[in-house]
Amino acid sequence: MPPSTPPRPRRWWALAAVVACLLLIGLDTTTVFLALPELMTALPASAGQLQGVFVAYLLAFGLLMMPLGALADRLGRRRVLLAGLLLFGLGAAGAALATNVSALLLARAGMGLGAAVIMPTAMAMLPVLFPPAERARAFAAASAAVSLGLCLGPLVAGALLQRYWWGSVFLVDVPIVLVAAALVLALFPESRAPRPTARAGRRPSRPVVVLALVYVLMTGFLFVLTPYLDGVGSARGLAAGVRLLPLVGALLVGAALGERLGTRVGPRIPAVGGALLLAVGLAVFATVGTATAAARVTTGLVVVGAGLGAMLTTALRAATADAPDDLLGVVRWTTAVRQVAGAVGVVLAGTTLSLVYRDHPSAIGAHLGVALNDADAAGPAGAGLRSAARLAYLDGLHAAVLVGAGLALLAAGLAATGRFGPPADRPARAPRRPASAVADRSA
Repeated sequence: MPPSTPPRPRRWWALAAVVACLLLIGLDTTTVFLALPELMTALPASAGQLQGVFVAYLLAFGLLMMPLGALADRLGRRRVLLAGLLLFGLGAAGAALATNVSALLLARAGMGLGAAVIMPTAMAMLPVLFPPAERARAFAAASAAVSLGLCLGPLVAGALLQRYWWGSVFLVDVPIVLVAAALVLALFPESRAPRPTARAGRRPSRPVVVLALVYVLMTGFLFVLTPYLDGVGSARGLAAGVRLLPLVGALLVGAALGERLGTRVGPRIPAVGGALLLAVGLAVFATVGTATAAARVTTGLVVVGAGLGAMLTTALRAATADAPDDLLGVVRWTTAVRQVAGAVGVVLAGTTLSLVYRDHPSAIGAHLGVALNDADAAGPAGAGLRSAARLAYLDGLHAAVLVGAGLALLAAGLAATGRFGPPADRPARAPRRPASAVADRSA
């Protein structure tokens, strides 16, 4: 057994620390989107500033993840991970207590900086904690933690927003940070990578571009969807969170089916099929109104989620197939790409919606939140203002999802043409050295 591998019972307890770290990231992904309608009405902010609340986190996460992961490899992953958890926790507390959008932007950037440390460093600990024979189970548990966070996010955020203020969706991260930090402090050995890893596969290949488009579409869709569910439709609080569950559930099912099909026929077919399915689902939302039946909205969410899931797993499979010697490095690279693509998705969808909203003849204020505040201030006379603002928002939503449907068709074309992962009848190139060759040593 390598000297860096802890005794068997201890390393499985240490896995709980990795799970807690990744659960934190997964949970934050969806809870913040649920808070958007509350932020629109609670904070005096422009449409661009509201986008910035999301973009600040995603850009800090994506752009800094690679260098901070490399820094942790050199300085010691345990101590750097603890620093990252501290940053994330302080950022979450600051976001919860923010009284203006500038303070919230700064706090979200701090959370993104913490996430840029947590994600790569927690994943890098798995080869340190587990021998090659047990790593598949450990990585599966880590992936499940992110998925669990995605699933719990809408329910947790919805339940909190039903009873508390919008800052509660950030404050809930603090106890998770404390638990994760205690587990890391007690159970993680210190480890470093004495040599920089290879940089194979860290380039904008066709699968990586498709993967980026998946996150452009997913984050952009969530950004325009949650105000529709809460501010335009009838769902509020926990009900809005429950309405998102079909999307998350279908994404997980689509990911599993795409992975299974990809192992049999290669990644191209499920990627193209998922992209076409996504385009259809987005087109459904180009027809919704203020009183659209819940069954129709749910159907659209299921179709969108299944398409996103199938594209996600197959694009990841294709992106990592040609770099088995540097799997950890490629995972870091593709995760960074996804975060930056998510920021692009928020800006693209948000800008499209805002431009159409402001040009609508019945639009009031810079965005829906301003209009709803004005309508509430007007009392009974505000019903007409509220209705007009919702119609203007719907036009913006329709434009944003049609742009998304076009990007989904572009992704289908990219996956259908050129090289997209290994052929179905040829397995991915075997690594030249064992998986344990991520050069780790005990501090």
